[in-house]
Amino acid sequence: MRRISFRWRGKAEGEEVCLSLARTAEHPRIVRKSAKRDGKKSVRRGGKERRGANWIWSAIVFLVFVEVFLLGGHAVRWARSSSHFELREMVVTGNRTLRAVDIGKLVGVEEGTNLFEADLADVRSRVASHPWIKSASVRMRPPHLLQVDILERKPAVLIMGGETLAVDEENVLLGRIKKPISGCLPMVEGFDSRRWRPGDVVRDPRLARSIEAVFLFQDSPVIRGECISVRNIETGQLRLRALEGKVELMVTKERMERQAGRLRAVADDVLRQEKFGAGGLQFDLRFPGRVIVRPLTKDGGNIG
Repeated sequence: MRRISFRWRGKAEGEEVCLSLARTAEHPRIVRKSAKRDGKKSVRRGGKERRGANWIWSAIVFLVFVEVFLLGGHAVRWARSSSHFELREMVVTGNRTLRAVDIGKLVGVEEGTNLFEADLADVRSRVASHPWIKSASVRMRPPHLLQVDILERKPAVLIMGGETLAVDEENVLLGRIKKPISGCLPMVEGFDSRRWRPGDVVRDPRLARSIEAVFLFQDSPVIRGECISVRNIETGQLRLRALEGKVELMVTKERMERQAGRLRAVADDVLRQEKFGAGGLQFDLRFPGRVIVRPLTKDGGNIG
């Protein structure tokens, strides 16, 4: 590679300046610069040509960026107008209660629509607005597929009254049960379910305490994992029934956690000593520090 050298001496702004330049075809640069002021000499390497080279490289990078940006914009316009990316199939995952066709109606993107024209954020919002759907995500799978992944809410309690409605663990009202459920769900009685609409968060404190009682007592040894019903009988008091009315619990709302603990502590001893008989047993937990056990005089039925 050919190298060209150049030397220059002169005065600039009262200084005596001496430049030693070296150049190749690709990389011109200053290799040595010296200046003399008031009889003192200073020497440094590099100079304007080096800064000039950096500026050139910055310009090249900028031009490359502009070119890529313009080409990218052209590619996006082509993708949005091309029939190669038309929607032909939609896949729904995670649905157990809801039908895929019903979720497709919420998506609202017609077959033949260009995938890149679909507003995925808006689609996700519409799908997630369904009372039975806890969360949703939507993604494109080019060239022809749209995938919707959902997480359904699970019914935890049934509100009995007016019509039977399901509520999940977050007190979100789901609406009527769409498919048969194996076993049975806990039931909360004494509320007018027509007060609420699917999707509402039930904030009634009486209902919230009734649902809390279900979760506290349904795994008790005397309940044995069977269906349980809850009814508000007086201000601050609840009656829970299970095993087709063979077990009855009388509790107060303010101290339910302690009452559940006392019941677990004495349940095994009581079950060993007593027989259910025709009427069953009542466990009265309303008195601090005591569990009163008495026979039920009549069958309470399936519902409290």
